[in-house]
Amino acid sequence: MNSGDELEQTVSHLAKQQDSILVLAREKSDESLQFGKENGEILSEIACVRGVTQYTIWLRLIEKVNLDLTASLETKEKDQIIVAFKKLEDVSNALEKSKCKNLKTYLESTVKHWHDLLLDTYTASLEATLQLFKWPFIEKSNNETNGAEVEKIGKKEVETLQDSIEVLYRIQKLASGHTNVNLPMRILMKPLRKRFKYHFLKSKSTNNPCKPEWFISQLSSWAVNHRKFLADYVQPVYDTVGEPLLAVMEFGQGLVALATEKLGIDIPIVIGDDILLAHTIDEVIGFARDMSNSMQYCSSQPSVLEPLTSQAIFSRWLNMERKFAFEKVDTLFMEQGSSVWENEVGDILTPKAAESFLALLLSVTERYKFLPVANRLEFLRLQIDLIEDFRVRLVQLVRTEKNSPLSSNLCPIINTLDHLILVLGNWSETPFFLQLQFHELNPASSEDVDQSNIESTVFDESIEELKYLKEILIGEVVDSIYYTITAKSLKYRTETKWFSMSGSEQPVGPAFCDMLQALSFGLDTAKRRINSLAFQLLWKQLAGRLQAFILEEVILQNKFCMEGAQQLQLDIQTGFCAIFGEFTTSPKSYFRELLDVLQLLTCLPGPLILGYDGLQDTCPDGANNILSELGVRNLTRERALRVIGQRVDLAL
Repeated sequence: MNSGDELEQTVSHLAKQQDSILVLAREKSDESLQFGKENGEILSEIACVRGVTQYTIWLRLIEKVNLDLTASLETKEKDQIIVAFKKLEDVSNALEKSKCKNLKTYLESTVKHWHDLLLDTYTASLEATLQLFKWPFIEKSNNETNGAEVEKIGKKEVETLQDSIEVLYRIQKLASGHTNVNLPMRILMKPLRKRFKYHFLKSKSTNNPCKPEWFISQLSSWAVNHRKFLADYVQPVYDTVGEPLLAVMEFGQGLVALATEKLGIDIPIVIGDDILLAHTIDEVIGFARDMSNSMQYCSSQPSVLEPLTSQAIFSRWLNMERKFAFEKVDTLFMEQGSSVWENEVGDILTPKAAESFLALLLSVTERYKFLPVANRLEFLRLQIDLIEDFRVRLVQLVRTEKNSPLSSNLCPIINTLDHLILVLGNWSETPFFLQLQFHELNPASSEDVDQSNIESTVFDESIEELKYLKEILIGEVVDSIYYTITAKSLKYRTETKWFSMSGSEQPVGPAFCDMLQALSFGLDTAKRRINSLAFQLLWKQLAGRLQAFILEEVILQNKFCMEGAQQLQLDIQTGFCAIFGEFTTSPKSYFRELLDVLQLLTCLPGPLILGYDGLQDTCPDGANNILSELGVRNLTRERALRVIGQRVDLAL
């Protein structure tokens, strides 16, 4: 028999077994159904007995928890009370889907009974203990609880206070769910809220919408007065129960709720008066700042500024800020004839204009830093508009300052631009402005800011515009110095007989001394009037311009003998290099091309003739090798051939 026949027999056998099993299963199913029909009454009684047993067990469990709670409450065992009440809650959760309505009703009433009893008992205990501490601290002028009073109260009262807070916290979390302000804090806030309503929400004279500073100063005072008590006696309980919100922050949240309620009533009254509205906004911003400083209040909590962020009120606010800010800039430029471009006292090269404008920008930031992100972005656009307006005004002002760049306000304006660029660059890299840039690019995102993923900053465009203007103005100063020098160069360029000098090298001649004097005076004046960062750009540009001038107007316009070339080399090294050596340890690195030209002009005739012939016939790589042998590394072949052609003593 082959393997195929064996497989066929196996399959046939398994099929027969399957049929037998299916028949047997149907028989058992029929028997079960028949048994159920014949014994239905008996089975129903058994199920009923089982249900009664379970029902009895649940009742006994509830009664046991009742007894535990009663005993624990009599002995005031805080931990046992919390555990027993938690068991009662667990039973309630377990029976949530039960169809035993009477049992559920009984359990719900039991939970409510114990919750209300514990709430009343420990609320009374907490309030009585707080009276021993003389809470609230209405009359205190600082945030320190009287040490002698606390010592007199004793540890037992402190334990009672903290036990009451913990029990109330636990039953609140278990019985009524989490709320914005925890139950113990609501009890702590109760007398303050009562006093606040009496003075600022009713008919007392202190309820004056025109005087927001009255209720703001009261809330700020309460924040400071209660801070130490909360940290010393309430925070340890919050740490024990695992409450993530600090007690001082939650207390601050309660104070903010009072302020928000008051502002909701007052703002509609003062919104028609710009002065009163501005005054109210100032006071509210000050309160937000105080809460951040004294109560560690953060932007993720309810904000006291919320009543100001409705579209109508916020638009009024933003328009007022814009009007005020641009008026300040107007005033700043109206004073340009006075001392606005003078330097701040103690600061050599930072004009008052720069400091005043930055102070204006900073004040705007301080006024919106506690707002929601969407509102901050609108204030940010106001700041960017202010920067652009300031830049445009500088452009207009510069037009009248170009005639004498070194003596006019052009140099202070350069310093102003440089200082703005530096400060704005620093600001843009702070977490505050990086967050704004992130949300500007990702308006729908609620994720935390990952600074490593931010490639640009909010002030990039403004900084680039300011840099461009600064470079133009530095160019104006460079032009002024450069043209003063070149104006004194006529004799040096046209009357010096470079082709026929003889004898030893002479000291720097009078013609070149006039140029050096103009260069030295211009650089010294610029250094005294322009800050170091901008001055670095200035002298480097000037060095490049002078190098090009000597090459094009002196060397390539004259013929040189060996002695004449050596004199020019002496002039450059003892003149230009010495002067620029005041600002760098390697002045020659800024005259590389000029020094290479002088190297060719002072080279011995033999090597120079050979080099000239080789440069005409060789390839670019060969030309570079020839120039390297002559000590030249910064000239092209064409420039080198032309320079060598200026030598009169070579038969080329």
